[in-house]
Amino acid sequence: MRKSRTATSVSARASVVAAGIAALIVWPMGTLPAHADPAPPQDASIGSASPDGDVEVQGGCVGNICGSVMNESSRDVWAIRNFTADGPESSSKWRRLAPGEETPRDQDWDGFYVACKASGRIATWTPPGVWVWKDFSLPAGYWMKISTHQDAHVRSQSC
Repeated sequence: MRKSRTATSVSARASVVAAGIAALIVWPMGTLPAHADPAPPQDASIGSASPDGDVEVQGGCVGNICGSVMNESSRDVWAIRNFTADGPESSSKWRRLAPGEETPRDQDWDGFYVACKASGRIATWTPPGVWVWKDFSLPAGYWMKISTHQDAHVRSQSC
């Protein structure tokens, strides 16, 4: 299990990570689209400035904290790179994760899809550098969105 990130390697600014644990968002997706695993999109982050001049990164890693997906199950999982307010971005990169694989540690991934009923845990980084774990379960054919400060561990699937 990977959890070697420390608070010293991440900005101490608490506003980067929402207070508390972000809600887990899930919805049905239907069948896997034909555009799965397209060419990767350009890696651009969007910044928003606060009144005091601080910049908060959105849509990318924060320090060395990146949204990631780990497949600890015996079936494939599909990670998705970008989400909008309405769900997975239609032109976003999809990545098939075989059992035992995970998304690259230096890239921010925003969610995952399971074709089978799945369960696992979400690890959420909270200030001042504590990982908080929460169990999840998903019906077959559902997506789950994760935040930049979360790791999704898909531990089991049954079809």
